[in-house]
Amino acid sequence: MIVKRLLQINLLVSTFIAMAFILAPKPALALYGISGGESLYVITQYFGATHVAFAVLLWLALKAEDARFLRFIVTSFFFGDLTGTIVLLAAQLGGAMNNTGWVLVGFSLLFATGYGYGALKKLPAG
Repeated sequence: MIVKRLLQINLLVSTFIAMAFILAPKPALALYGISGGESLYVITQYFGATHVAFAVLLWLALKAEDARFLRFIVTSFFFGDLTGTIVLLAAQLGGAMNNTGWVLVGFSLLFATGYGYGALKKLPAG
């Protein structure tokens, strides 16, 4: 099932983002050409912490046998990733990040497209 595979990929990505942004915010931001002071690094760590919640939610969704729960998760992640894609694309086109920022735009667009497909599709239980 495409949605289950997408959830698995998203679990890996969210886990990686959480670890990188919490444990090494300065080098993680430097990959995208972003630098700043302590306040920015704290916000980056907080952003990483939200990915801990995403990872746990994704893990629970992969274990779920209730199609309604899975549909709720998929629909929620669709709107979140769609909004994220718009924000990241605007930032990228505005020069806020270097060319590595396109990776973030690409992942967000991939997830938005996949979750959009899943939200429109009848999801089987299990």
